[in-house]
Amino acid sequence: MNHSEMTSALNDLLTRSYDAVKGYEEAANEVNHLQLRQWMHNNAENRKTFISELENQIKNLGGTPDRGSSFLSSLHRIWIEYKANITDGDEAVLEECIRGEERAVEDYDKVLNNVTFDTSINSILTRQRNDIKESLNSLRAIESTLAVTQ
Repeated sequence: MNHSEMTSALNDLLTRSYDAVKGYEEAANEVNHLQLRQWMHNNAENRKTFISELENQIKNLGGTPDRGSSFLSSLHRIWIEYKANITDGDEAVLEECIRGEERAVEDYDKVLNNVTFDTSINSILTRQRNDIKESLNSLRAIESTLAVTQ
């Protein structure tokens, strides 16, 4: 696989990370549940680390890192705000966060299974995917506490 294909795959994950940061920062303003809001702030910070790591790897491959979020992500954030306002806000936002994290794991799996990177990049991507999986597990734990308190 050539550098262009590798940087393209990394830029896809980079855009997803930008989307996640923006989404979590905006969604944190929509929820009342303290633990969920803290989870969002923590994950936004974690994804900022992902962004830095991905940008470095793209530059090392001679590519140019993308610098923004996707149009579909903007629509999704509007949808979350709408759902939060017409339904039980915390639960609706939580469900969308779970869906987004599941999609992120799928995206990382797709890249890891279809693109051959050197060991160091592969290690970074595997760690990031595993971090997202752990984050998803903690989000599901919040989901069960949210269900109990309602």
